[in-house]
Formats: sequence, C-alpha cells, structure tokens
Amino acid sequence: FFVPVYVSCNFSTANGFPSLSHARGLLADAVALVRREMPYWNRSAGADHVFVASHDFGACFHPMEDVAVADGIPEFLKKSILLQTFGVHGPHVCQEAEHVVIPPHVPPEVALELPEPEKARRDIFAFFRGKMEVHPKNISGRFYSK
Repeated sequence: FFVPVYVSCNFSTANGFPSLSHARGLLADAVALVRREMPYWNRSAGADHVFVASHDFGACFHPMEDVAVADGIPEFLKKSILLQTFGVHGPHVCQEAEHVVIPPHVPPEVALELPEPEKARRDIFAFFRGKMEVHPKNISGRFYSK
C-alpha cells in the first residue's frame, strides 16, 4: 500500500541551513491516521506499506550524516518499504529498513535535453540534487550532507 506523504527538505529556514525537522512528526501523524482509519497497517505493522524518502540520508530524515546516523530510521517505519534516492554500498544506519534506491525526478523538459544514456560517452559520473549556499555559518560545508 502506497502512503502518499511527501516530506521535502526545507531550504528556506531563517538560518539558511536545510531542515527536515517536520518530517518525523508529519510521518507519525500519517501513520497514526492509517492505523486508525484503515485495517491493513495493523495486520502487518506496516510491512506492506510503501513510503518515499527522497532526500539525503533517506528515512533518517536529517541533512547532516552524523545526526541522521544518531537518530536512525523512526521506529514506526522500520518494517515498511522505503523508496529512497539515498543509497550507499555496504551497511548504513539509514538503510536498515527494507528499501529500494530510486532515481530522483527529472522534469521532462530537462530529460529531453540530455543525450540518450546508451549513446552518450561519459567518463565522469556525478549527481547533485540540492542547494549549497555560501553562508557565514556554513563555510566548511558541514551543514550540507554531501
């Protein structure tokens, strides 16, 4: 069962740092609603429910890796299936639930400008989705998750 809750990273904070502080509460409220109103969550504790976590460190919901690792995945999501744009080789706290790494959204107008992957000759493979600002409190880049 797909649970349509989209939690995006808020880059418009007063201090300029990315924020996902609303994510856990928003998802907890959604899970509480599904538990209360629909019978299917309770029969499997959410194991057959799918959520999207399309930001850095996926279902850990924090843009800084050290905090994301310390917080981990919320307990109420650990049995669910998580679609994440975050993925690493090897074990990682933010991938300790059933997960599928998915590509991020690319708008159709951008996709039309890109060469067909099978015909493109590339020797550099890189991806960046986010916002990196020069901010007086973020000169080191520590407050962006890479």
